[in-house]
Amino acid sequence: MTANFMFVSDDKYVKNLGVCTFSVMQNMCPVVDRLRMFVMDCGITEENRERLTKQAARFENAEIIFYDINDRLNEVVPKVPTKWHRAIYGRLFLVDLLDRYDEMERMVYLDSDILMARPVTELFTMDMQGKCIAGVADADSYERKRALGMAEGSAYINSGVLVIDTARWAALDASRRIIDYINSFPKELLYPDQDAINYILCDEMLLLPPEYNMMWMICDSDIPKIMRNIDHFYYSAEELKHALHHIKICHFAGHDMWTFYGITPIPAKIFNKYRNDSDWRKEKRHFNNASECLLWLMMSVKRMIVGEW
Repeated sequence: MTANFMFVSDDKYVKNLGVCTFSVMQNMCPVVDRLRMFVMDCGITEENRERLTKQAARFENAEIIFYDINDRLNEVVPKVPTKWHRAIYGRLFLVDLLDRYDEMERMVYLDSDILMARPVTELFTMDMQGKCIAGVADADSYERKRALGMAEGSAYINSGVLVIDTARWAALDASRRIIDYINSFPKELLYPDQDAINYILCDEMLLLPPEYNMMWMICDSDIPKIMRNIDHFYYSAEELKHALHHIKICHFAGHDMWTFYGITPIPAKIFNKYRNDSDWRKEKRHFNNASECLLWLMMSVKRMIVGEW
């Protein structure tokens, strides 16, 4: 089996990407014949490209392929301001890879703030039931569907982990339609790429169990709070608890893994495991200010006191 993964990064997030891709190789290389990692490059330096390539060379069946999309990103020009970096649109140019690698039947997209904790070969063999994409329901599903005018019974997934049927994506002209929606939507999209993917492909989605995109903030004590505070949450408490202790993919959801100061000890443990074995293990933590550093130290102590290691 050949497993194809896609990532997006610029040089600011390349440290995250380094640990992320290492976690993928560590888990997938022993169980597949070939692993290809496509990086949609939004400005990674040549030095860091070489570093990522050298790390991939530690695994004889792994390959990392860079595809420069800086010019292509100019096609996404939303008419409303957004706080998000334009790199979020990188996944939409999957169509470029399909033009070059027409033998791909399945692609798994991962945000660079994600770590794989267990192999996920089943994502490449699962029955997509004729649908285009599969993902985990987002915690904001109910509110986002209402804001976008989507049907109450439709799915709304977190776009950090996407299983994509590439032939279906191409047949639906998904890349162009999603970009056109982002550029022309009359209101500000809260999560521009994610909202657009869900709106355009609302009838083309399968939902995965939460362990395939487990958000960093969930721990045992959080589950009752989630069930109380999130309207119409898709997963049951039992499903969340099972996922928490059988995580396949851990998602830091916009938080820098290197300066992560959440209380939940599980993602911190996963991060340390892969960072310490990766080619990025000597990287220093970088804090934007003294208060951020102090908060990280306080949370580190609190995690040790709370336990759950």
